[in-house]
Amino acid sequence: MDAAHTVMEHLRGVATGDVELAGRVLHPGNVNHMAAEEPPACARPGLPGLMATSAWLRLAFTDLTFELIECTADDEKVMAHVWMRGRQTGPFVVFLPGASPVAFRPTGRTFAVRHGHVFRLRDGRFAEHVAVRDDLGMMTQLGHLPPPHGTGRMIRWRISGEHSRAVRRAVQIAEEAADAAAGTAPVA
Repeated sequence: MDAAHTVMEHLRGVATGDVELAGRVLHPGNVNHMAAEEPPACARPGLPGLMATSAWLRLAFTDLTFELIECTADDEKVMAHVWMRGRQTGPFVVFLPGASPVAFRPTGRTFAVRHGHVFRLRDGRFAEHVAVRDDLGMMTQLGHLPPPHGTGRMIRWRISGEHSRAVRRAVQIAEEAADAAAGTAPVA
């Protein structure tokens, strides 16, 4: 397995929503340990959860890309250091464990942050995923942190119902993507 090529195909599939490309090396029982901060459908095992994550990210970010900085692999895991870039053109909804979801309104701004991804292998396929992400850097570049002097805009967005609609839409789009992927997921 060429680890760098495999990781980049997988991440390109996530960025574009290409089920075949994203799932090519995915184990049917894959667990995304990062799904705790994503819509509930993203916690589904295997391809349905991965495609729910993809849909959730693509709802918020257009021009989403991953660029490989460095990759290393052994028989048990693949580790990739990547740039993630995009533009926030939709609401970004964060699902904090034990708290209500928080929706951040679109800013139209671009971001570029580094991530470290670790994929544990089972039968030569990605069976577990963990990541170290620069969420603080991303939220700062997007203009959400520190809170803008226009906090009134955030309050109006909540009062107008846009916040609640954004949360519902993020949950819905993730569920739809997971359900669609479940119909195409390989049988274990």
